[in-house]
Amino acid sequence: MNIITVVRYKLKSGFEDEFIKAINTYNYSNSIMMRLVSIGNDEYLSIMEYDEIDKTGDDEISGVEWLDSIEHMLEFFGKSRTDACSGLVLASYN
Repeated sequence: MNIITVVRYKLKSGFEDEFIKAINTYNYSNSIMMRLVSIGNDEYLSIMEYDEIDKTGDDEISGVEWLDSIEHMLEFFGKSRTDACSGLVLASYN
């Protein structure tokens, strides 16, 4: 069963282009799909799909290092740089 990970980011004003460039340079080879969605008010969702749970754990390690590199662009959600959740894909349509 596939896994979806959704990460919400809130950017400081003026960082949209730099953020999009940074997110496009991240290595998504562990995932089978990634989408970046603008949801307004300088907020974005990255949505990644994986075919193995272990691959999500591998991306958590490199993802934290990547977040360190873009932290200056982010508004925090309380004490967290992102608002994230993951879950199993129960239905799908292509």
